[in-house]
Parts: sequence; C-alpha cells; structure tokens
Amino acid sequence: MVPQSGADELLRARTLGFHIPRPGRRSAPRQTQQVDHRGPELAPVFTALGIDPDRVVRVSRRVSRRLVLMVELADGSAQLLKWPDTDTEHDHDYEYVMLSLIDRLDLPARTRAALPRLLAADPRSGAIALDVMRDCVRLSDVIRDTHVVDTAYLVHLAAAMAGLHRTPIGEAYAEYPDWLLRPPVPKSTIPTPHEFAHGCGIDFDAYLRTMQALGPDFLEIHAGWRPDSLIHFDLRDDNVLLARDPRASAPVRVIDWEAAGFGDPCFDLGTVVGQFLAAALRRHGDPDGPRAARHNIRAFLRAYRRLAEQEHADEERIFRYAGILLLVQAVSRLQLLGALGRIGHLCLLYGKQLIRNPAPEAILR
Repeated sequence: MVPQSGADELLRARTLGFHIPRPGRRSAPRQTQQVDHRGPELAPVFTALGIDPDRVVRVSRRVSRRLVLMVELADGSAQLLKWPDTDTEHDHDYEYVMLSLIDRLDLPARTRAALPRLLAADPRSGAIALDVMRDCVRLSDVIRDTHVVDTAYLVHLAAAMAGLHRTPIGEAYAEYPDWLLRPPVPKSTIPTPHEFAHGCGIDFDAYLRTMQALGPDFLEIHAGWRPDSLIHFDLRDDNVLLARDPRASAPVRVIDWEAAGFGDPCFDLGTVVGQFLAAALRRHGDPDGPRAARHNIRAFLRAYRRLAEQEHADEERIFRYAGILLLVQAVSRLQLLGALGRIGHLCLLYGKQLIRNPAPEAILR
C-alpha cells in the first residue's frame, strides 16, 4: 500500500482540489485500438501467462488509463491482460493480491460469478490475465442511454455485494492488515499557503469553502466508519458490466479491484447510490431524472437489505457516503475542466446537503 503519510497527502490533494503531479502520466486511448500481437514486446508476456502466441487471433487495447489488452484466441475464447496502473500502484500488485485473496474466500455462488477470475500472472511485467465477460455494456452506458436500469440487474448487483460484505474477513485481515481502508475524506480541511496557491480551477474558492464547512462532518464520518467487510471501494458505474441479456447465468460483473480492501460495506452502497443521484443531477430540470434515480436506488437498496439482512438504520451512512461521491464528482470537474460548471455546482450543493442531512428526498423530491 501507499505509505500512510503519502496516502494522506494524496487524499488531501485529490479531495481539496490541489494540483498534484501524476507519476507515470500517460494518455488513455479514446477508443479501442488494434495492437500488433506478433511484436517482440508481447511474446514474453504471453509465454509467462501461458498463452500460446500461435493461437492468438487478435489483440486490441481497451479504453483505460492503464494498459489493458483484450486477447482473442483461435478457439473463440478470450482473456483480458492488465498491467499495473503506474498512476496509483507504483509497481505494486494490488489487483493481483486482491483477486488471489478473493479466490480463497468462501463466497456465495452469485457473488463468485459476478467477480473476475485470475487466470495467471507475470511477476516480471506485473501483467495479470483475467477471464472475460463477452457481449456486455457498462452500467454507466445504461444509465446514460435508458436512465432506468432493469431491476433484474440491480438485484444481481445487490446479491453480489451482499455476499461479499457478509463473508467473514478475520483470517484475511490477519494476513493483510495493511489493507485497512479509511473514509476518503480528509480529517483536516485547512490548507497550507502552498496548497491554497496550487488550488485548481476558477471555482476553487467556492469548492474549498464548502469542504471547510464540512470539516466537522468529515470527523464524524471517520468516527462512524465500520471497517468490518471486504469492500470494492470504487464501485462506480464504469466498474459494473451488464450482460446484454439480463437472463444470462451471470448477468453482472464487477471489475477493477485494485482499490479494494477492508472497510465499511455501506461505502460501496453509497457509491452506487451516488452514481444514480449524479445521473439525476446531470438531467436537472427533467422530471424523468429523479424518477429514474428513485427507481434505481429503491430497487437496489431493497434487494440488498433483503439479501444482506441489513437494517434501515444503516441508510443514513449510505446516503452520507453518496454525498461524498457527489463531492468527488464536483472536484473531478474542477480538476479536469478548470471550473465546476452547472453540474459541478449542483454536485457540490447536494453533496454537502446529503452529508449534513443524509435524506434522499433532498434530491429526489
């Protein structure tokens, strides 16, 4: 893991809107790109991963900040090859360790079917090979295109996460105590002169004032954090794949486990809820936006509560964490676009409101 002092510095920079250098920065491909699989640089990786180069039919690079290749084989099967993300992993093997741990856990069948399987690993390059979910779309695309998500998908996602969160972690935590996660909000929101001078975007002052006003609430969030489950910790809609047929045997796949660890299961739920709320804010003024969000949130949480035997008392923490997701959406726009814009201001406004008063009616009425 990143050393604690380095993690604190990175967290402050990302959540308070400071400019930070990104190690190993590289541009992500804007679309799927064909790759020459006969090149000498891939041959040793194929060999280390047990892939016969003569059986490879096609290799294409997927849209991702890290290097991710889809390898299609002559028998019609495929594997996904992933290299470490040099922006976050710094030559560590986070996802390899996490997927290896998941393979050893006694997970329910519906949870296991929704998680990627580790097929092989190359210690030299850090590349790993995973099984592939074919003919699928991202949850983010479904939210954008149809707004209302088929309840069958939401039930399967809830079942996958309920099974993961209910799996005992005692032995796993004893083996990996450094994988203990903390809430992704800073305990201190007072910037140093250097940090203030390096704030990004023309709306930096408005964003920073909101974050400083939430300082006491962030301390409460840290105090109420319950790290008693294995959690994904980055359950954004881009990391949830849906089979095109909801009646498929495994209609949901949760990908990208390099941020996972031991944390509060309500944070995963809050991230999902926050994505639906953010979609409603992007359609601000359209009455169908809140209606779609209400359907998606209620169907997902109702299924999760039933499957995980969770009480309604946890709902306050879920929506507080959803508020954090909205703050992340706001600062991302500030850092990438240089300004909050209308959507960023709405995310900031409602994120603050949910953290102060975690009631979904604040957005969904």
